[in-house]
Amino acid sequence: MYRTHFAWLFTIATSSMVFSQDDEGLKDPVFNFGIQAGVITPSALFSVRRTVREAENVLYRIDPGTGFQVGGLAIFRLSRRFQLQGGFTLLLRNYDCSAAYEEQVLRVRLNTTLYEIPILFTYYQRIGERLLLSLGTGINLQTLPSDLGVREQHLQILALHKAFALPASLTGLGLEFRAKGRGGFFAGLSYCITPFHLYDTVFLSKFDGRERVYPVPHRGDYFGLVARYYLD
Repeated sequence: MYRTHFAWLFTIATSSMVFSQDDEGLKDPVFNFGIQAGVITPSALFSVRRTVREAENVLYRIDPGTGFQVGGLAIFRLSRRFQLQGGFTLLLRNYDCSAAYEEQVLRVRLNTTLYEIPILFTYYQRIGERLLLSLGTGINLQTLPSDLGVREQHLQILALHKAFALPASLTGLGLEFRAKGRGGFFAGLSYCITPFHLYDTVFLSKFDGRERVYPVPHRGDYFGLVARYYLD
């Protein structure tokens, strides 16, 4: 369902580009650099929601919380309307993990740090004198360099990576304002779809003196609000 909604948003954005006015007079440098920061928010619409599993009468839950993103990017102008963007991003996410057995509930918060290398093909369309609409899509390489873990009382959570790095799909849509002599300011949305499981979230719980181990494949999709500043 969430892919249908995003496809609908993509169609609207593309249609608005086709019927908007030309962008003569605005020229980007061949090479440019920028910095960006973003907030990752849970969203049931975009499949960034709770994961629930049950095994051996134990109910396992993973609730994604608000995360953060920071990094830099380089831009290469291909033509008046097309750019190639590449960068390096630090993605900080946290998950509230719990295991419940009868009346007992164990909880632990897992904080993860991922590194991303996005490569996006971006289209720009002018919709005002200094306002542009941009739509970019491409590959987002994600990596978890080492295993992570946290323990509290009788519950231990491990993030055990299945591969050093895996590709994901990244799409961004937003508005950019060009201030002459002061660079460009961008605000928009980003949506990352991870078709492969970068790591497993492994529950090690102990109830009534019995230890249980249960792995849950990580769902890495995220929806973000992004702000960028481009150098002039």
